[in-house]
Amino acid sequence: MKTLLIVSIVSLLPVYMLANAETPNHTEINKQIEEIKPSRTGVLASDVLKTESPFILVKTDKDGKKTTYAVKKKVKLPPLKLESAINKSVKINGKWYKEGDRIRQYTITKVSTDEVLLTSKSKELKLFQNHANDKIDFNVN
Repeated sequence: MKTLLIVSIVSLLPVYMLANAETPNHTEINKQIEEIKPSRTGVLASDVLKTESPFILVKTDKDGKKTTYAVKKKVKLPPLKLESAINKSVKINGKWYKEGDRIRQYTITKVSTDEVLLTSKSKELKLFQNHANDKIDFNVN
């Protein structure tokens, strides 16, 4: 009986609080909103046009001719390492590829048991599998 009384009081308490609460006037709410809104001053379009881009550099030669160029960050990629070759699939740097797939600027052209041929527009690259592994023992009895 006590729990029923407590549950009914707790469930009716929010309704009672809402019914007895003072409802603010809309003009008061608008006044409060206007007080907290700061006046904004934007940037003039002429100032934006005068700002130089931090990503494009301008180089002036002896004749006064200006050349623009973008800054490129050089990224050093790890060398390509052939880890495994099975049928027409190869594992290079921990990822599996098949003949015809692209890795970086190269296309995998030919796969054999211990080497793979990668070709690009201007280069050919052969990767060989390293067989010198002391941890693997091929002992057949």
